[in-house]
Amino acid sequence: MFFAAAEPSSADYSTTGVVGGPHPFTYTIKCAPGDSFEVTIGSDYATSVDILALTPDSRAQGGWAVNSVASSRQKTSHTLSYAAPAGKPANNAAYWHYKISILASTNKQTKFSLKIIQHGSGGSRSKAYVEQAKKQLQTLGKAIQNERNRLSAELKRRSDRIKSIDEEQKRKKESLERELAELERLDQAIRNEKNKAARSSMQQTLKSRTDRYNASVESYNKTRAARKALYDEYQALKERRGEIDTLREALREALGRNDIDRCVIIANGSRLALGLGWKTMKR
Repeated sequence: MFFAAAEPSSADYSTTGVVGGPHPFTYTIKCAPGDSFEVTIGSDYATSVDILALTPDSRAQGGWAVNSVASSRQKTSHTLSYAAPAGKPANNAAYWHYKISILASTNKQTKFSLKIIQHGSGGSRSKAYVEQAKKQLQTLGKAIQNERNRLSAELKRRSDRIKSIDEEQKRKKESLERELAELERLDQAIRNEKNKAARSSMQQTLKSRTDRYNASVESYNKTRAARKALYDEYQALKERRGEIDTLREALREALGRNDIDRCVIIANGSRLALGLGWKTMKR
């Protein structure tokens, strides 16, 4: 297949935040039958973490019964994993729902980071699903490579232009420094000149040269502003190319394990992939 090779993908979830008091931070994960996920949490003070299974139940408040299926208590670092059952929920819903709960274990406001990586089982996928996924992945791979090539060309153009501007600006700066030194010497000469007529002529010359110098400084500053705007464009393009590379590596890694389901999870959740023409696949 097109991918020679994994991003913590945009389909996965990561965030940072602050938690404290009796109210936990929560995040809900939706899993197709057989999906598994890994949860990693770090914090500056101890927290307690639960993976809570949510089961539709009209008798429960909010319509959900909640049951802890995995937990880790009062630590600053947690790693938990869980796999959804292979069959559909009792109400025949398409997905199982789980909630990650992070609760502060102290009275202090606690900064935390959360990362979730989800994997598909692939075990119950139909042949048509697999073939469609492979077809879309091939198309996505070509779009990724084309976009990367375009970005690399744009980056080179801007890099070359920035280099040219920097070289020209260096020459202009040296010229401005020389001219400023000349203006300062002329100003001092005017101060020392006793002859009024000669001093008046020198003052006219100083004014004319100062006007030209100020115009050159203004031009230099405008070019510097244009160079900054060009550099900002360069950085934005470089960042997008980095996102392209991260997405590509995530898909390559999953394909290396023949995990088509993981590829679909990544692409479905990636705004970048969707922007490159990926059509969301129902799992």
